[in-house]
Amino acid sequence: MQIRKEQMDAFEQAANRDYEMRLVRFLQSQFPDAAREREASLVDGVRPQIANARRYGLLTEQQIATYVTSAWLLGSDFDGEFPAAREMLISGAPADEKSDWLARFTKALFEQLEQRS
Repeated sequence: MQIRKEQMDAFEQAANRDYEMRLVRFLQSQFPDAAREREASLVDGVRPQIANARRYGLLTEQQIATYVTSAWLLGSDFDGEFPAAREMLISGAPADEKSDWLARFTKALFEQLEQRS
C-alpha cells in the first residue's frame, strides 16, 4: 500500500484544522471574551498566529499554544509591540526556551498590571 501525496496533504490539512479548533476551544474555555466571539472569527485569528509561531521556530503544539495565548492576551502584533518578545523570538534560542520565556513574559506583564490596579 502506498499513500499518495494528495492523500498525505489531505491528512495534514485535517490535522491542522483539528489543531486550530482545539486552540479555539482552549481560548474559549479560558477567556470569557473569546467565549463571546464567533468560532469562525476565532479561527481566522488563530490561523495566522499559528503561522507566526512556526516562523519563529515554535513547532510543537504546546509551543504554538503558548504563542497563540500570548497573542490573544497581548494583542495579535505583540511581537512588534514588545521589543523584548521580538528579540527572544528571533533569537537562536531553542524553541522550548523561547516558549518558556514567552509564557513567563506574558504572565509577568499581567502580574504587573494587577499590582497597579
